[in-house]
Amino acid sequence: MDLLLIRHGQSVANEKRLLISTDKDGLTELGKTQSVNLAATLERFAFRPSQIYCSPWARARQTAELVFGDTQPIKFDARLAETHPGIYGSWLEADFNAAFPDFNRDIRNRYEEGESHLDMAHRVQQWVDSEIRPQSANAGLLTVVAHGGPISVMLQHLLGVPIETHYPSFTVPNASFTYLTWRADLNRYCMERAGHV
Repeated sequence: MDLLLIRHGQSVANEKRLLISTDKDGLTELGKTQSVNLAATLERFAFRPSQIYCSPWARARQTAELVFGDTQPIKFDARLAETHPGIYGSWLEADFNAAFPDFNRDIRNRYEEGESHLDMAHRVQQWVDSEIRPQSANAGLLTVVAHGGPISVMLQHLLGVPIETHYPSFTVPNASFTYLTWRADLNRYCMERAGHV
């Protein structure tokens, strides 16, 4: 089964340059426009999902609904959510980095009352191993709408890039897509196309 990874459009937190924000953070008007434009881009490539999974966070949910409408059911899974920032959800990213300059040097550092990027990575890896890998040899296109962190983890996990020493290895823009094909001859996924609006 081929794989299409989609990052949500611009959110209010992205526009304000907040650290991560919360599960309630929705799309800006630009983010909504990006999502509609992304739908047209995916149509040009004839990407037609056979399954759609989505983070339950508002910005991902809104993106999935704008891109796919009611063409088929969307399966929401909390394991696809972004790293929970705890008490720092409303902080500006620049302010957090100034207050905690060493935080991002170790993926195991945990946000107070939240989780670490490694916690997020482990739940996303578990999702990949339970939902993607068992279906890899099947026909179809499994589509995921999520966030930059989880998408980087999925790519790293599927492409064999170590998480603990190289996170994040992929910068994932808003309203972007990454398309991977299953290569039965190699018994692994290969990245074939990526882009954004």
